Amino acid sequence: MSDARILDDRAAWMAADPFGMMGLTYDLPSQVSEAIQIGEAWDAPALSVKPNAVLVTGMGGSAIGGDLLRCLFEDVGSLPLAVNRDYRIPKFVGRETLVIAASYSGNTEETLSAYRQAKEAGAQIIVLSSGGELTERAKADGFPYITVPAGLPPRAALGYLFFPLVVACEKLELLPDLSRDRTLALEGLRKRRDAWGPDKALDDNPAKVLATKLAGRTPIVYGVAGYPTVAALRWKGQINENAKMHAFAYSLPEMNHNEILGWVTGWQQADNWSVMVLRDGAESAKMAKRIEVTKECVGRPEHWHELTATGGCLLDRMMSLTYFGDFVSVYLAFLNGQDPTNIDYINHLKSELAKVGD
Repeated sequence: MSDARILDDRAAWMAADPFGMMGLTYDLPSQVSEAIQIGEAWDAPALSVKPNAVLVTGMGGSAIGGDLLRCLFEDVGSLPLAVNRDYRIPKFVGRETLVIAASYSGNTEETLSAYRQAKEAGAQIIVLSSGGELTERAKADGFPYITVPAGLPPRAALGYLFFPLVVACEKLELLPDLSRDRTLALEGLRKRRDAWGPDKALDDNPAKVLATKLAGRTPIVYGVAGYPTVAALRWKGQINENAKMHAFAYSLPEMNHNEILGWVTGWQQADNWSVMVLRDGAESAKMAKRIEVTKECVGRPEHWHELTATGGCLLDRMMSLTYFGDFVSVYLAFLNGQDPTNIDYINHLKSELAKVGD
């Protein structure tokens, strides 16, 4: 494991980051700005039938954009929205369902399969991709599509995989006008980039500080129900992919009905847990008490970290929690001596699956 001083040594961490994951993380505000413009420039179609439900189908980083969109729908939307991570689509999908097929590469086999089934079910479909087979199928089938810039690792394309969908759903009148919220979120990202980015020294950088506390440990991320649970899932995935570490995520209060009992022997099973609780900051008194008692049950308060979202609207607060975790995961990669961009195991899996027919 590398010394924590690598986080303030630009030459050292740049040598450990040959493909520039830190730069991509730092540039998220610029990506979000461009993503909003892409959404605003999109020529929204007239839907043939008013949908009674929305399904976002995708995998990995493409699905996280759908999860965040679901949180917006739950707060201010007019329809139920579900997220599908599978080859198959739910039985309810039909003519009155709007299916958003999201794949950054456009070649994700699960999403291509779900797209085919949605088409067969007669659903209305919108594709979000940088190109690939998915966009080609949408063109051939006459479905509308949103094209975003290619060339990024999908997990570094969250802005492209989320914000065009927000604007698209506004245009389709499935969400209210969120232009003010989008502006607040973008301004918030710019401020947080400066506070958490690599040029802010370790002693004054909470993302670097947390990374040093997590190094050599196994993170368990609990998100309070709602968007903090989505942020927890994002944290888990980012730590897995960037830092090449096991990490686990679950939801409060759900874990109070099962996983909390794992802590009866948790510290006997392993002595290297670190627990993070992602909060909105406006929880009910009941939820606040749950967190307090859960902390007592977990024990080891020195390895318990609470992070509260900041921001002036839901969209801003959602992005604050997700963006902080992105920085932490890259700093952890440097501390672990890992290239944050490398995904050899995933590429090997895909190459082996390509040998297997449908």
